[in-house]
Amino acid sequence: MQDRFALKDIAAFVRVLELGSFKAAAHDLSLTPSALTQRLQKLEDAVGARLIDRTTRTVAVTAVGRAFLPSARRLLDQFDRSITDLQDMIHARGGRVTIASLISIATYVLPPALARFSAAYPDVSVRTIDDSEQDIAEYVRRGDAEFAVDMRTSDADDDPELSITPIMEDRFVLACRTGHPLAAGGPVGWDRLADMPIVTLGARSGTSRLLTDRLPERARALNWRYEVQHLSTMIGFIEAGIGVGIAPELAMRAIAGRPISYRPIVDPAFSRTVLLVERRGATLSPSASALKAMLLEEFSGAPCSIASR
Repeated sequence: MQDRFALKDIAAFVRVLELGSFKAAAHDLSLTPSALTQRLQKLEDAVGARLIDRTTRTVAVTAVGRAFLPSARRLLDQFDRSITDLQDMIHARGGRVTIASLISIATYVLPPALARFSAAYPDVSVRTIDDSEQDIAEYVRRGDAEFAVDMRTSDADDDPELSITPIMEDRFVLACRTGHPLAAGGPVGWDRLADMPIVTLGARSGTSRLLTDRLPERARALNWRYEVQHLSTMIGFIEAGIGVGIAPELAMRAIAGRPISYRPIVDPAFSRTVLLVERRGATLSPSASALKAMLLEEFSGAPCSIASR
């Protein structure tokens, strides 16, 4: 349309018909009668037809106006609902937050934070994209997630599109079933694992690739008997006494009470750097900001937490 019009012009049209009077509609909209007439004229010029027949005493809708009235009301209602939805999101009364997370973090760290968030913001839904570290940053980069919890396996800090904040150093520990010969005592060297069946994570796991890159030569020859794809599966194998495993301490602390013990592994010791990933320069929604704060609180009390320093 060559002559543009605005929602306020549609609102003027609807209000005149609802009140049946130009004078009453002008007063209701805090307009002068001439200003109201200009709004209606602008809408009629854009439509290309008269919508209301008016005289000094009567207001009557034309056939074109009668056909347009239902659509006009729907447009105004839809706009009002959209503004209400935005206000709900701004004040964290509704909407949805999408985050991406390492599977291990989503399984063992996110739930308590999410429980507190849900209690504080019961009308906000949360979508969690739990995936391997290979894909986590990409979800944030594309805008599919507002923020993410990832781990460092490369020079991700150099990404110009992302803001990377280290959260904590999560050390790797030896995990075994309670009652296992290595269940009690201090740190365990890699040599103590000789001839023991070890449960390992598959190559898609960032943890597995990190360990493989850093393992000393003697550790590569250990009995890496069982391969699984998820940390939760590894924990199930360990709990069943099938073998021992190398796991992040954060996950082990989260399953306290199950028949699994863990000890620091040394000579050499390893850790993974847990990262908060956000789009550089982007502003989080209020709901996402609240969830981020609660999630960081879960990390703040952890050993080697950078967030608590």
